[in-house]
Amino acid sequence: MKTHIVFGLVLKVLLIQVYLFSKTLAAPSPIIKFPGDSTPKTDKELAVQYLNKYYGCPKDNCNLFVLKDTLKKMQKFFGLPETGDLDQNTIETMKKPRCGNPDVANYNFFPRKPKWEKNHITYRIIGYTPDLDPETVDDAFARAFQVWSDVTPLRFNRIHDGEADIMINFGRWEHGDGYPFDGKDGLLAHAFAPGPGIGGDSHFDDDELWTLGEGQVVRVKYGNADGEYCKFPFWFNGKEYNSCTDAGRSDGFLWCSTTKDFDADGKYGFCPHECK
Repeated sequence: MKTHIVFGLVLKVLLIQVYLFSKTLAAPSPIIKFPGDSTPKTDKELAVQYLNKYYGCPKDNCNLFVLKDTLKKMQKFFGLPETGDLDQNTIETMKKPRCGNPDVANYNFFPRKPKWEKNHITYRIIGYTPDLDPETVDDAFARAFQVWSDVTPLRFNRIHDGEADIMINFGRWEHGDGYPFDGKDGLLAHAFAPGPGIGGDSHFDDDELWTLGEGQVVRVKYGNADGEYCKFPFWFNGKEYNSCTDAGRSDGFLWCSTTKDFDADGKYGFCPHECK
């Protein structure tokens, strides 16, 4: 079953990075690079890989003492009990999809401090996800940039042609920047520190199923309500659903009701990624 990724939340995290990285990371290197990643076989291997990616715990020297101290930082960031122990809640948090950037507490690990050399920043959306209408994506970016304009000196202006300071796109696996995505779940998005060329650009993994906040905006395909929008929450067989589901189907396709009560109205369609 596809994981539903809340677009607004990921977008806010990337824009946090746009501002914080105007003071931190060396451009134009991406926030992270994970060549030759392999799937860990044990909880300890998972923890070492995760803490190396997001907290700088060296793979070759992430001993018990360093691991415990780094785990506490990770647990504090996610509001977990700061035990330093590799408990089940911590493991489950590590397994959840997330953005491909180190946590805010670790931005000071980077030695140089590139920044935008101007306060008026342009952005251009050069690709969209089929999961959301282009108008919805446009509006989400405009509102997210406005949040940061309200509290920083930066001003963001959209352009429709040419090279912008921030080029925004959706892609899968190898998508042209040398830092491929990893399919469903795992990395959700990544961005680059301010700078020329690819610097400042943001990319979203389109193998995820993107939605927008609690009232997900999903236009269905096929079914008997083609082109209409999912209605969340909706009722099916006496149970409430807040996202697309494969309940009642044997083929695994995700679907939703386009009215609040499917049992009464029978109106439905398939969620985009399952119809490609």
